[in-house]
Amino acid sequence: MESIHGDHMTNLHEYLMRNYSKYVRPVQNNSDILNVKFGLKLIQIDDVNAKSQIIQTHVYALHEWQDHSLIWSPEDFGGIDYIHISNDLIWKPDLVLYNNADGDFHITSKAKVFIRYDGTVNWNPPMIYKSYCAINIRHYPFDEQNCTLKFGTWTYSGSLVNLQFINNDQLSVIERGWDLEDYMPSIEWEILDLTAFRHEIIYACCAEIYLDLTFTCVMQRKSLFYTINLILPCMNISILCVLVFLLPSDSRKKITLSISILVALLVFYLLLIESIPPTSFVMPLLGKYLLFTLVLVNLSIITTIITLNVHFSRRPTSSVPLLLRNILLVYLPKLLLMRRPSNLSELGDTTRKSSSMHENERQTRRSLRMTASRVASIAQQMNNLKNEKEIVEEWRFIALTFDRLFLIIFTSVTLICTLESFRHIPSLYKPASSINPICYTYYPPIDDVQWLRICNTI
Repeated sequence: MESIHGDHMTNLHEYLMRNYSKYVRPVQNNSDILNVKFGLKLIQIDDVNAKSQIIQTHVYALHEWQDHSLIWSPEDFGGIDYIHISNDLIWKPDLVLYNNADGDFHITSKAKVFIRYDGTVNWNPPMIYKSYCAINIRHYPFDEQNCTLKFGTWTYSGSLVNLQFINNDQLSVIERGWDLEDYMPSIEWEILDLTAFRHEIIYACCAEIYLDLTFTCVMQRKSLFYTINLILPCMNISILCVLVFLLPSDSRKKITLSISILVALLVFYLLLIESIPPTSFVMPLLGKYLLFTLVLVNLSIITTIITLNVHFSRRPTSSVPLLLRNILLVYLPKLLLMRRPSNLSELGDTTRKSSSMHENERQTRRSLRMTASRVASIAQQMNNLKNEKEIVEEWRFIALTFDRLFLIIFTSVTLICTLESFRHIPSLYKPASSINPICYTYYPPIDDVQWLRICNTI
């Protein structure tokens, strides 16, 4: 039986290929329009290269057309109602990807064609397409991309080959324009919309109308990886930058901490350069936040240097203008809810009383002069020490006031800029729902009530 079936298949192949020309459009009359149905079955989104502006997809290119030269009667060939033939032996529509970014625009797959006895030809070659896609990284890593694959015949106009969608030959727009029956979800991208459009265009070179089928893919980047590994470390560095102002100046580690934060940020920034898409058209959202953090750290170093300079100053505050002195020591601390510590003013008086209690009434007048001179010298030294200590305390209080002021300013700026950055993320306040791959099929089940309910087709 197998030998007989093989003989019938060989006879059928010879019958179909006898006097067949693959260079002629398979129509009965030269004026007839050949309807070619086309569709895409998406298998996987392999890569989205923001630097090269290229998206790589793995698809099945679904073709269907009618070839009147490939019709036979199954009764004449042992009941055979279909046959597989090499695609190089028959006519095929010269469909090309208009926005192709690879070297070969035509389909180069060696997949065989499936031919039915009524002349219906199905050809579903697997393809890996590299197409141009304008990548918009304004909201990276919370960005959405809209990429298209535009297919059309390179030779035949619409009066010779009529391009149609494989699942509906009447509509020019199909909301579920892709088939996701065998789709493998991407680890980086979430698909939001898959719409297909049919266009009729008159180009400047020709007077005929040319048809194309454009398949759009709107997808959103999955941001969990970038949030954990990029955004949270940047926010952590911003918080550490603010905490510098809580560190006491006496510890002499403020500037060390500030420089360490700057070095950590620069090292982290070098690592991020490899992951952020390089472009000069627009600065991505993450790049703006990194730049803000870098400016914040540099400003914190400058303010820390100013604060330490004030803290260790020994210049008398009396040389400071009275208005500025009142602002720094009176009004600004009250505004910041700070209380100035009390001065130690009785130290000199207590020491003078303890020294006068041990005077010897029997000493000579010369001894009294010498003692009085020494007491006056000691009192002068203690008074100088008291004044110097008051100057030191005043400058320390001014430095503490600066720390409190800069803490409030930097905390406010960090919160405002962080919230403003998140406010520009569309997906946070306008969440887009991802599609259900089950509902995207060219041949949906007819009697499956559960499928109809899930896909809202009831």
